[in-house]
Amino acid sequence: MSITFAFQNAFERKIEKNWEKIFVLVDIHDTILKACYENEEKYDYFPLAKEALQELSKRPDITLILWSGCYPEKISAYLEQFAKDGILFDYANENPEVSNTTLSCFDDKLYFNVGIDDKFGFEAEKDWAEVIEVLKEYTC
Repeated sequence: MSITFAFQNAFERKIEKNWEKIFVLVDIHDTILKACYENEEKYDYFPLAKEALQELSKRPDITLILWSGCYPEKISAYLEQFAKDGILFDYANENPEVSNTTLSCFDDKLYFNVGIDDKFGFEAEKDWAEVIEVLKEYTC
């Protein structure tokens, strides 16, 4: 599935079901930033990643969730740097806005509509441009 299709599907369901927003999950390494396995992070963004994430951050119809296996202190450092770069995540590794229902349990799996992660097939070198284009298609 392409990232464009994932966003289109999420926005169409939002419209159809009259939801206020969608939830977008975003990984860090090999998705936002080029992987750096040194002690000091270089914050080497993929092309258009920063711009796309800034646009996602501005949208009242999107909740942005950082998705990472990093230790909490490292996540705090990432969130601080991303905020300095105009990228504002609402949550990290959680989505407290969606509760369990009679059909779904979110105790161990958080709810999201679109996942942006290299392990989900996201190709950071080219897919951030698609994210920007689909956001223009679905204005809020």
